[in-house]
Amino acid sequence: MHRYKLMLNATLASALMLGAATPGMARGKMDRAREAVAAARAKVEAAAKIGATGEVPRLQAEAAAALRTAEEDVASSRKDEAIAEANRASQLADTAIGIAERNRNTAANVNAAVAVDAQQQAAAANAQAQAATAQADDANARAAAAEQAARAAKAEAAAARAAPVAAPTTVVTTETTKTAAVPATRTVVKAKPRVVKKTVRRTTPVPAATTEKTTTTVTTTPN
Repeated sequence: MHRYKLMLNATLASALMLGAATPGMARGKMDRAREAVAAARAKVEAAAKIGATGEVPRLQAEAAAALRTAEEDVASSRKDEAIAEANRASQLADTAIGIAERNRNTAANVNAAVAVDAQQQAAAANAQAQAATAQADDANARAAAAEQAARAAKAEAAAARAAPVAAPTTVVTTETTKTAAVPATRTVVKAKPRVVKKTVRRTTPVPAATTEKTTTTVTTTPN
């Protein structure tokens, strides 16, 4: 829009300078009509250089038609009609430029929003890819650890199968216990001749009995 304004201002300035270069520098109604037509021509030309979308093409065509009518009115010395048609052409051209610039800004905003959304989606996809990579690395590490543990277990099993099997060791323990019985007493009564009538009691010890007990314990220890 700024570029169009600069171009339009330059064209208007040129048109005004041409319009002022009349004999005696007089500014009559015909001069104003010529200036209005020159200004309208600059705006119509500027509007014709912008994008043609939406209502812009119709407004461009109407502005160009009004400019042609204004030029014909000037040629026919219809000063009032020329001024009116030139102003109408200028208004139509201004409207076309405004709509085109608005559409351009809207498209730029949409493109910027699309670019931001694409960047966000790319960042989210990148984060998901990094998370998936980390999970894959963790899974690979667990798989490697499990494989290493399996190899170690397999090696231990092979070593156990290759080792000679020793016969179990048996230990026999024998324990003998002897128990002496409590000695018993025996009383012997001897009778004396009846003349004396005296009884003598004599105790004779009885040999004590001995009990022998043997216990055998068998202990087997695997090698």
